[in-house]
Amino acid sequence: MQRLAVVHAPMNAPALLLCPLLLFVMGCVAGEPAPAAPPRAGADNPCAPGGTPRPPRRNIVATTVTPGGQVIDWIPIESQTPDGKIASPPPPPTSPGDAAAAPPSGAAPAPSPVETGVELGPRGPAGTVPVLRPRQPQCDCLPGYVQQADGSCAELATHCSGEGAMASSKSFTVCCPELARIPLMERVDGTCVTMGLGAHLCAKCGDGACGAGENDCNCPSDCHAASPSPASGPDGRLQERPAEAPTPAAAVASSGP
Repeated sequence: MQRLAVVHAPMNAPALLLCPLLLFVMGCVAGEPAPAAPPRAGADNPCAPGGTPRPPRRNIVATTVTPGGQVIDWIPIESQTPDGKIASPPPPPTSPGDAAAAPPSGAAPAPSPVETGVELGPRGPAGTVPVLRPRQPQCDCLPGYVQQADGSCAELATHCSGEGAMASSKSFTVCCPELARIPLMERVDGTCVTMGLGAHLCAKCGDGACGAGENDCNCPSDCHAASPSPASGPDGRLQERPAEAPTPAAAVASSGP
């Protein structure tokens, strides 16, 4: 019976060191996860393509449903503030003025906001308060998208306020990326007055030109206050010009026979 001779080729030391390294690198490359694809719209992600569903509250103790189908989450009362301290209710009326505001004797007490609002149905555990869960999905927007009033995410490039337009967190409006937010201010009787609380103007403040919505109150670097006219005082108010003395000829003419 003929035997086959197996010849073992000698391997040098560098090759022996490179083999484990190559196997390790190949394993790392094969184990790297594929880049995450943008979210797709669907039942699993109603916030796509501009966002992802916001995780639910972590401190929910119980969840109930009202007779009208509204979902209510019950959270610990102390979780409403960062330090867990809740303000105490006001004391009962003691002075005659407070007593006058109180309901007359024998009258039914005023209904609480809960009783006059949504019918809660089942109550949560003791020590918890109800929080209405929005009917629309609440989303965390991705970069390049902005939050809308219904909780969805819209593309910033097509849902931003242009130059001279207003932007406010109350109306879920933001300035376009190339614009700056400046206060909505006007000069009234020589004093800069804020015209809208919580609202801002979108402007190119800082470019050296007094553009739309800019003035010396909200963008003094581009818009300089108008210098007072010759007939105005230092405060900008009009001043009466003193009467000029008559010329000699006019004096002679006025003193005729």
